[in-house]
Amino acid sequence: MIEEVQLINHWLQAKDPHFLYKAQLDSTYFLGTSHIVEWVEKFVSDTGGMPTLDTTATHFPEFTKMRDLDPVPYLVQELREQRAYIDYRPLLTAGALALNDERTSKLEAMWKMRNELDQVLKNYASKTEHYDWVKNALDRYQKYMENHGKEGLTGLPTGIKSLDELTGGWLPDDLILLVGRLNEGKSLIGGFFSFHVWKALQIAKVNDPVVFISTEMSALSVSYRLDTMKAHFSNRALKEGKLAEHELYQEYLKDLSKKDTSFKILTHESNGNNPYTPNDIKAIVELERPAFLCIDQLYDIKDPSGERDRRIRIVNNTAAIREINLNTQTPTMLLAQAGREAAKDAKKNAGAAPEADQVQESDAPAQKATRMLSIKRTGDIFKIALKKNREGDKDKDVFLRANIDTGNYEEMDEAETVF
Repeated sequence: MIEEVQLINHWLQAKDPHFLYKAQLDSTYFLGTSHIVEWVEKFVSDTGGMPTLDTTATHFPEFTKMRDLDPVPYLVQELREQRAYIDYRPLLTAGALALNDERTSKLEAMWKMRNELDQVLKNYASKTEHYDWVKNALDRYQKYMENHGKEGLTGLPTGIKSLDELTGGWLPDDLILLVGRLNEGKSLIGGFFSFHVWKALQIAKVNDPVVFISTEMSALSVSYRLDTMKAHFSNRALKEGKLAEHELYQEYLKDLSKKDTSFKILTHESNGNNPYTPNDIKAIVELERPAFLCIDQLYDIKDPSGERDRRIRIVNNTAAIREINLNTQTPTMLLAQAGREAAKDAKKNAGAAPEADQVQESDAPAQKATRMLSIKRTGDIFKIALKKNREGDKDKDVFLRANIDTGNYEEMDEAETVF
């Protein structure tokens, strides 16, 4: 009965008459406290408001005000299972009697029991969550007020002003697909976006980490690139051990190590030299609770079912990653390679960036993505084409001039790219 009392405490503290309705419960689920639930419902009907904890405790000495409460989803599930068991017991007893009755066909008895059990499961299994446009109206106002009068971006910054204006930044439920042909700089731009999220979190004093899963590069290589972006040490000199003033690098690293916000780089080595699966990624997100996740790259993720067909594997993995993204509200960037059709287009038009239907092997990533960025590199200029942008402008291009060795990135107007 302790779970029932806890849930009533939650209900009274929430002061929400629709609390039980939203949890898909009624008084029949409260096997030991249904009289309290019915009294609260009558109180609401008579007065239009919820009784206080003190008033309820005065009417029912068996009711206890509690401060430390288990989470509502856990308590709801406990009550559902408790009620299901009560309904299942007589079915189990009747089924056993029928099987022992020589006058009854054993198969008929088992089919009857199965049908009755199916009905119990339908009644008490977790039901699909739903959003009621009418009943959730006030909830919607609260969500609106979280952004009312808010200045700046709605989401996390991209690091490119014109892209921020087009997208509003990376939102919690964003699945961002970054596509490019071979050696076009996908990992570099993915690192650029991830770095600028980290930078914004650090300025805002938010301690949630950025997580970067690299299936191709070592943690040291990714780190050197980040050092170059942040402090402009020569990336080549870092890799070759030829810094002119290595003491400056040491001082920079000492200062960096004192920062609060982490940037966690995971490689195959981090995973026991095994390919990552969506289950691995889910465990990482649940453990680290990152503010932003970048996966480089999609095609190296292993389907836990053992599927060998690359197209099916991509479909399965994309769907699984999208589910993680939605369930955890973690903005996630997927890096993927463009297919042969994109390469053919590039021969016809050197400035063409891959289209949504030119992702290698499958267009499932583009279908699942809320935003799709397609990159084309020409010398030191990156063209970043916004091919998909949920509820915003698309087919817009932004340009970066990049000195990769020094980590200097400068946004450009398209007119500047012709010179």
